[in-house]
Amino acid sequence: MNSMDRHIQQTNDRLQCIKQHLQNPANFHNAATELLDWCGDPRAFQRPFEQSLMGCLTVVSRVAAQQGFDLDLGYRLLAVCAANRDKFTPKSAALLSSWCEELGRLLLLRHQKSRQSDPPGKLPMQPPLNSMSSMKPTLSHRGPGLPLNCNQLWRRGEKWFLAGSPQMPGTPDLG
Repeated sequence: MNSMDRHIQQTNDRLQCIKQHLQNPANFHNAATELLDWCGDPRAFQRPFEQSLMGCLTVVSRVAAQQGFDLDLGYRLLAVCAANRDKFTPKSAALLSSWCEELGRLLLLRHQKSRQSDPPGKLPMQPPLNSMSSMKPTLSHRGPGLPLNCNQLWRRGEKWFLAGSPQMPGTPDLG
């Protein structure tokens, strides 16, 4: 097995681990945040990762609106992936669009319900501008509750996503 095949296998193994954690409310936030961070790199949307990534996103689409999970984070994750749907197969792209639309609708309903429960004349509270930078979650690839073996896989697999690392054949150098 060459280094690229090994990288693909390790990354897909990590995505399978993330998929398991997405199913548990206690681990959802850390797993979804890690996946959102990973999806910030366009190389995440290459064909060898699509099946595993779609497995994760299927779980997100099913659980994000349930009690104990995070609808906002789930929607953000699906929206980032839907924005890159041109890199997916037509079937996956259609699923992404559908899931994103559904979670967007649920978010809108939740927002409307919360506005109806506010007393008349009450303005929604906005955080001060200087605190906006602190709203971005800090990302740690060794989040609480994640088994060590999963983190080791991610660290080895992550090397390809760092600047100056090997590229998948036929992809532009983004570094």
